[in-house]
Amino acid sequence: MLHFEEPLYFYLLLCIPILFALFYVATLHNDKLRKQFGDLINLNRLTSDISRLKRPLKFSLLMMAFTFLTIALANPRVGHRTQSVKGEGADVYIAIDVSKSMWAQDVKPNRMERARQFSQKLIDAIEGDRVGLIFFAGSPFLQMPLTTDYAAARLFVQNASPELNINQGTAIEKAIDRVVELGRKNKKKKQRALIVITDGENHQTDAASAAQIAKAEGVATFVVAVGTEAGAPIPVQKEGRTEFKLDAKGQVVHSKMNADMLRNIATSGGGKFYKIKPDADAVIYDLVKKISGLEKSEFMQKNFDVFETYFQYFVALALLLLFMEFFISYRKSNWLKE
Repeated sequence: MLHFEEPLYFYLLLCIPILFALFYVATLHNDKLRKQFGDLINLNRLTSDISRLKRPLKFSLLMMAFTFLTIALANPRVGHRTQSVKGEGADVYIAIDVSKSMWAQDVKPNRMERARQFSQKLIDAIEGDRVGLIFFAGSPFLQMPLTTDYAAARLFVQNASPELNINQGTAIEKAIDRVVELGRKNKKKKQRALIVITDGENHQTDAASAAQIAKAEGVATFVVAVGTEAGAPIPVQKEGRTEFKLDAKGQVVHSKMNADMLRNIATSGGGKFYKIKPDADAVIYDLVKKISGLEKSEFMQKNFDVFETYFQYFVALALLLLFMEFFISYRKSNWLKE
């Protein structure tokens, strides 16, 4: 079945009748000038070898070349065949903390934006593996199941925000439990990686125990901390102005990263603890190295529609016409003179 990949380029063909009209007007104008001044300067005698047919012929060849180039830009394609491609890789869940403490600005521009930037770089680095997304605060929700649609994953990560309609708090253990639950639905037990990106303000105390249970279920828990141990207040927007979150006593809440707790979770979960730094490449490199050692599984990666393109033939025709136009002179041919 013939179709065009970029049919919008056909709008360029609307220029052709306009160019022909301009050529016609220019020809009439030149003829008028020739009649007015021809007798005065013997123009007809001087231009007796000039062919009046070749000028429109050369212009027509240019317009035909323009038409073929437009068709080439539209990229004509024929055929439609679906290919199922098998992939092999690890299963990786990325759990992103979207609690309000992620608005803290002890890292610039804030913890949430730094977590988004890190997650998108991580997704780029683990292409070839299946990736799933979990957003969590007081409770987790599966934002995207395991997939190889990395463009969708990056888009979802960009939309991660404490403004999402989710129970507030930071319950890391619930995010870990969610990954374990998802794995139990699969009859075949496989190794998986869980990468938790959080500021470590956990409001529960059994996250390390949850990571240890997850390890027994084949889930290796890695923790990536965003924030500083010095901490920062949590900005909130009220009536168009920025204030800071207050506790029950009216004191400004100072959110700090709990590195010891996060390191304990990663150790209990058979993973590793990291801190996001301005240059996250080293952290991502080490994470990818750890993930590459996990069990691989086969999956249907993508479906491709395969087409044969024919733009090159139209480009060749256009070049041939331009070549012909270049070598056609404006003078009369000898056989026309005879």
